[in-house]
Amino acid sequence: MAKSKKSNGVGDTIAKFTEAIGIEPCAGCTGRKALLNDWFPYKNVIELTDEQKAKVAVLKDLEDEEVVAIYNDAFNTDLILEHYNGGVKDAVINSLLKLSTY
Repeated sequence: MAKSKKSNGVGDTIAKFTEAIGIEPCAGCTGRKALLNDWFPYKNVIELTDEQKAKVAVLKDLEDEEVVAIYNDAFNTDLILEHYNGGVKDAVINSLLKLSTY
């Protein structure tokens, strides 16, 4: 089997699966695939720069704006400061700490 293109989201994964089991795509499949990719994209992580890694090392000393900016750059997202609280804040910090070890 030929190596397939990396999936951008759930739509690509479903399309690969259905193709693998022999289901032919219909006229609406392309639109559904694009919609599912938009709704459920996979994270395309970008490696942290040395400067960002140094900042993550002192995460507790950073302003929230800086943390959100680093997260948005690394994970190609558009998290806004108003949503950076509680569980979201914990998840962002954990994600950045994990990413900084790579």
